[in-house]
Amino acid sequence: MKYFKRHEVNYALILPVFLLFLLSIAVQYGASVLDGIDPGPVVVRQLFFCIIAAIALFAGSLLSTTFLLRFSGIFYVLSLGLMTLLYWFYDPVMFELTHTKRWIRIGSFTLQPSEIMKLAFVLFMVYLTLLYEKRQIQRTIKSDCFYILKIVLYSLPTFLLMYMQRDFGTSLVFIVMLGALFVISGVHWKLLTVIFTVLAVVGGLLLLLVFTDWGNTMLFRLHFKPYQLDRVKAWADPFAYQDSIAYQQVQSMWAIGSGGLLGASDTHIPVYVPVRESDMIFTVIGESFGFLGSSLVIFLYFYLIYQIIFAALRTNNKASVYLSITFVFGLVFQIFENIGAAIGLLPLTGIPLPFLSQGGTSLIAVGLSLGIIFGLEKAYAPKKTFPIS
Repeated sequence: MKYFKRHEVNYALILPVFLLFLLSIAVQYGASVLDGIDPGPVVVRQLFFCIIAAIALFAGSLLSTTFLLRFSGIFYVLSLGLMTLLYWFYDPVMFELTHTKRWIRIGSFTLQPSEIMKLAFVLFMVYLTLLYEKRQIQRTIKSDCFYILKIVLYSLPTFLLMYMQRDFGTSLVFIVMLGALFVISGVHWKLLTVIFTVLAVVGGLLLLLVFTDWGNTMLFRLHFKPYQLDRVKAWADPFAYQDSIAYQQVQSMWAIGSGGLLGASDTHIPVYVPVRESDMIFTVIGESFGFLGSSLVIFLYFYLIYQIIFAALRTNNKASVYLSITFVFGLVFQIFENIGAAIGLLPLTGIPLPFLSQGGTSLIAVGLSLGIIFGLEKAYAPKKTFPIS
């Protein structure tokens, strides 16, 4: 097929994705072994999702920019509808475990609409940005204000649904992606200063409220849940709560530390970490492969990110740059937050580690997103494929 012709394939982009697919199978196998369960079904399930994600990547690379942007609004509305279904068809088992309504159960599988929404959200916000730039010949602070207001209004249903579903972690990913889009699209620096200052003040105020009794009362009135406040308190002083609210995070740090430089020995008794196959998958890497293995995984992530940014900038196409950079910032934040939470630097938010955490929806959505980015690079970049470097 044309896609696989040598001069069409950017191996520097494909290679890290392929390695991350293989690594996801390996770490899910490792998580099963550490938890003392049969790894066979887990590996087969992860392999199945990797194959579907690879197909999604290929399919995404075939979609044209015109098609993606023209139908981004419809995709966004459909994704909103899918998220709305969570109020009636959420998975009760996952709700009991996580206190959030993030999953729809379909037979033996679960679907996480917010992962699909990430792609729909980025596509639609980039479309609105390009539309604004096309219509606004001379940009001013006033016109940028109206642009930001429009983006916020269209984003509001997404944030409202995530707030009602108690999905604070994913909300942060969307905020980061919006911030990245505002920066790269050239919003006036004075407006950016105001936006980031407001976000910093709100974040600081929320932290203050978490650590005071009157603040807790106020947050409960705003429908924050006790477990959300507990996560912040556990992060601030984990060993003071190691037998209660900080148990998962403390166990995570012990597990990673037990891996040493090259990974724990065969005689090592595994450290128990709750849901290590999902939110805490990085503990499997740290415990099994040590500091060196963990560093190589982080390098692999950032090699992929570097290649995506490099490929996007080569295209000299606004749609490609905006989509790629916005997606990359969301990806970087998820990696940073997940690993940061596993080693105790950041609070737990339930954000999965891209590619590696258990969850077919996330893996397939990332595959489709990367496919779209690869397709844009293939369409607009110079035809000579650059070497792996």
